[in-house]
Amino acid sequence: MAFFIDGKDCMISEWILLAISYVFVALRVYTRLFRLREKLNWADWLLVASAINALGLIICDTLTFQLGVMDTWAPSVALSKIGFASNYFYDVGMGFPKLSLIAFYWAYFPTHASPGIRKALWGITAFVCACYITILFDDTFFCGSDVSVQWSQEDGACSVFYAPEPFIVNFTLNLACYLVVYALPLALVIQGVLKSSKGVVLTFVLGALTIATTMIRFITLNVGTGQVNLVYPLSILEMTLAIVVVALPGLKPLVDGAARRHPSVETVEVNHQEKPYSS
Repeated sequence: MAFFIDGKDCMISEWILLAISYVFVALRVYTRLFRLREKLNWADWLLVASAINALGLIICDTLTFQLGVMDTWAPSVALSKIGFASNYFYDVGMGFPKLSLIAFYWAYFPTHASPGIRKALWGITAFVCACYITILFDDTFFCGSDVSVQWSQEDGACSVFYAPEPFIVNFTLNLACYLVVYALPLALVIQGVLKSSKGVVLTFVLGALTIATTMIRFITLNVGTGQVNLVYPLSILEMTLAIVVVALPGLKPLVDGAARRHPSVETVEVNHQEKPYSS
C-alpha cells in the first residue's frame, strides 16, 4: 500500500524545515553582530523578514491542519480566509529572500568601479520589485475590489487560492525572478570577474535546488500525484532553501573562525580590471 502524506506528516516536516532555516538566519545575525561587530544591513534585515514570513506561512498551514482538512477536506469560511492569507506569505513573501540577495549584491559587487554591474543591478532590482508588486495586486484584486468574495461559500464564487490564472502568472513571475537573480553572478563567473570557490558552487547548487522545488510544486498542483498534501511541505522547503542560500554568503567569517572589520562579503573574490574589491 502506497504511503500517504497526512496532515501530521506535513506539520512535522514543515516545522523541522522552519527550524533549519532559523538556524541559518540566527548564525547570519550572530556573525554580523558579534563576530564582525557591525549593525545589520539591508540584506540582513530582509533575511530576517524572510524568516518572519516563513513563520507566517507555516502558521497558516498549522491552522489548516487544525481544521482537519488535510486529512478530510471540507470547505469553510475559515479555510478560505486562511488560504487567502497564505497566498501573501508564499506568493509575495518569496520576494524577500530574492531582495535580500540583491541587497547583498549591491554591497558586494564593485558597482562604484563598474557601470555595467551597476546598471545590471538597477535592472534586476526594478524587475524583481515590479514582479512582486504585480503578484501582490494579482492576489488581492484578481476577484475584484471586494476581496471578501474570496471566502464566499457560494457555488462558482471567485477565489485566488483555487483559480488557475493567478497561479500560473505568479509561478511564472517567481521563476523569472529566480533566473534573473542568479543570472548576474553566473555571468560574472563565466566572465572571470567573480572567482569561483566552494562557497560559490554551493550557492549555485542550492539555488538550483530552490528553482527545482518551485517547479516540482507547480507540477504537483497541476498533475494528479495522489499526494494532495505534498504542496504544503514543498512550499516550506522552497522557502527554507531560499533562506539558506541567502544566509550562506554572510557566514564565511564564522566558518573561517576569524572576523575582520569588514562586511561579511569575503565568501569569494571579485576582480575588476585585475583589482580585488570588497565592501
